[in-house]
Amino acid sequence: MTLHRGLVLLAACLAATGSLALEKPYPGPFVENADFLFVLMPRTPEQMAAFYEARGFPPAAIEKIKATCFATVHIENRSQRVIWMEPGTWKFSSNGQPVQRLESSYWDTQWNAVGLSQANRSTFSWTQLPAVRDLQPNEPVGGNIVLPDTTGSFDLEAVFQTGQDKRGNQLEIRFENVVCNRGEHGE
Repeated sequence: MTLHRGLVLLAACLAATGSLALEKPYPGPFVENADFLFVLMPRTPEQMAAFYEARGFPPAAIEKIKATCFATVHIENRSQRVIWMEPGTWKFSSNGQPVQRLESSYWDTQWNAVGLSQANRSTFSWTQLPAVRDLQPNEPVGGNIVLPDTTGSFDLEAVFQTGQDKRGNQLEIRFENVVCNRGEHGE
């Protein structure tokens, strides 16, 4: 079994185990190896509502947020080379069908519809995973990815280019059947 296939199998098994906090070191499915740590932490609508309410978001904006599937991502470059994180190239799917991540253009439309202030828009923006990031050795990055509410569970295929000029070997990970934590508003 290749290392890549082993990591895919490990990620799939961990995603399927649910939240057995004592049996795994991170609060969500993860891949950990000599190159990086990638942790994916699905959030409930109530968690996200509380976070943004505490930062002064109005009820209309909170309702838009609660109507989606949030997952917080934490990545650490554990290698001695540059690893490129580009979530726009990641592939999300649910039940074999592609799922589009809700990116800034989607949120601009939502925020225009509810008249969200520029201060709140900035706050929301800095809580999202950056569009592109060159992770230097030992550098972490984190933020949220957001999928449509109709996503009950999803698969994620992520490819990372490596090297200063993106000409190193590619790193690939896959998570399967990651459940959107719908909380009390869920399915």
